[in-house]
Amino acid sequence: MNRKKREILLRGSSEYDADILYFSGIQIPDPFFAFTLGGKKCALLSPLEAGRASRGSKFDEIFDISEVCARKKMPYSEFSALCSVLKSKKISALSVPENFPSKFYRDLLEAGFDVEVAESPFLCARAIKSEYELGEITRANSAASAGFAIAEEILRLSKINRGRLFFESKPLTCEFLRSEIERAALSLGADSMHTIVAAGNDACDPHCEGSGVVRANSLIVMDIFPRLKKSGYYGDMTRTFLKGEPSAKQARLVETVLDAQAIALSCISEGADGAQIHSHVKDFFAENGFETKASKDGWCGFFHSTGHGVGLDVHEAPSLGARKCILRAGNVVTVEPGLYYRGVGGCRIEDTVAVTKTGARMLSRYHYEWIIP
Repeated sequence: MNRKKREILLRGSSEYDADILYFSGIQIPDPFFAFTLGGKKCALLSPLEAGRASRGSKFDEIFDISEVCARKKMPYSEFSALCSVLKSKKISALSVPENFPSKFYRDLLEAGFDVEVAESPFLCARAIKSEYELGEITRANSAASAGFAIAEEILRLSKINRGRLFFESKPLTCEFLRSEIERAALSLGADSMHTIVAAGNDACDPHCEGSGVVRANSLIVMDIFPRLKKSGYYGDMTRTFLKGEPSAKQARLVETVLDAQAIALSCISEGADGAQIHSHVKDFFAENGFETKASKDGWCGFFHSTGHGVGLDVHEAPSLGARKCILRAGNVVTVEPGLYYRGVGGCRIEDTVAVTKTGARMLSRYHYEWIIP
């Protein structure tokens, strides 16, 4: 049975929607329609954006809303202009993604179009990165590394007084470290929003951004995921530090996480199953006495995936988690095992790698020395 030929129709802002950015190659802040026409990439844009997009985007053809409406002698209307363009090209069947606005979906049906809702049309294509994309992700990770470098230097220069850290005679806070990390990333052309700088028990909640004064002898998880301002590609790296003297339990925790990451990295290659890699990490932790369980304060142990895809979204396909996921050459994934126990602290070590036919190609670089005297 032959499936009906459908053109792809997207709606949103390419500044915030990764599929539209992938399709268009240009960041436009206001929502707009983008679509295919017989293999060509097209957009319907206001006069404010049409000229800029014609000079710097992937679009093969751009329709100016004002010109379409004037030619048809109808009031300015984005949706009416869209319908006019599609009907003039004899397009009646459309495929829209799951995040397509319901209002326009309803309006299209009322206008007589046959509309099918499907998963992202670029899911598979986006999962296989080009050399250009690998370069952009590497650049984004360089911004993360710059953040680690400044944070580490601040910790190194900090003084310990009554169990708390002081920098330039002021209490050192997670907020200050975060601001300096984000400043460093910005200097390299990247925005680093929601950077995690979590110490002590805060570090036992993997997505807690962290707050307050940093204490000596406390594990500090720093998770930096900068987005390049120009291209929109993300990096993602995590390191764990401690200023002072670690306890035996803290030292064993960190060394075990480092060993677990090395095991996971050694398993990555084309054809490997992300679920099996995740299982290897879980088994390694359990075999070394690190139990994962729920408690009155939440989960402890290892209770997140081993990794996820990175690209125009900071979390995208493929995954190193509970579900079977066969890796392909060109995939980009993080490798980020972690252990979290209140009273001891949290530790996560994360790098970003490209999957190759023979192994993992590192796209992030920063040392793993974690004790700062």
